[in-house]
Amino acid sequence: MHEQIHINNLIIAVIFTALGVILPVLFHLVGLGPIFMPMFLPLAIGAFLVTPSNALIMGFFTPLLSAILTGMPPFYPPIAGVMVVELTLFCALISILTHRTRLPLLIVLVAAIVCDRLVLVILYSFVMPLFDISAGLFSLYDIARGIPGIILMILLVPVMVRRSRQLLARHSLRLYEHSDHSHGDNNEQQ
Repeated sequence: MHEQIHINNLIIAVIFTALGVILPVLFHLVGLGPIFMPMFLPLAIGAFLVTPSNALIMGFFTPLLSAILTGMPPFYPPIAGVMVVELTLFCALISILTHRTRLPLLIVLVAAIVCDRLVLVILYSFVMPLFDISAGLFSLYDIARGIPGIILMILLVPVMVRRSRQLLARHSLRLYEHSDHSHGDNNEQQ
């Protein structure tokens, strides 16, 4: 049987995709883009709110749209391609863990960040040597450079997810495609 699609869930995904394109532009205007990983912030928040399929779509299309519209992330070296894989897995993992487990919000976020960093190192080990760039050095540099962004995510995402859930509930918007996934609200209280 096909999954019923709820337009509210798709609209939420589109909003967070748009924020994932706009926020990095604002951060890059003041020179803080690479340090604070601004594309990750709205995508992480949105991934807690939407279904796994919409989270996957959000993670896949946001870096592509951003690269096409703003030139960030760049296609060469292939940072845009790396981020497509990285953010697709990051968003999907957050949504899957949110919908299928009762793990606290912060644990889900930290697990997704750790998995993301591992995926990043694996991707760099394949891609960077093709461009005569040391994968090990580039991985260390990128992970170290992202520490402020990781801290920012850990501080902001749980608060913003709770506030977003409250705002959506206040306006009677459904967060999930099936009512049996209502345990997502339990994560809010933890």
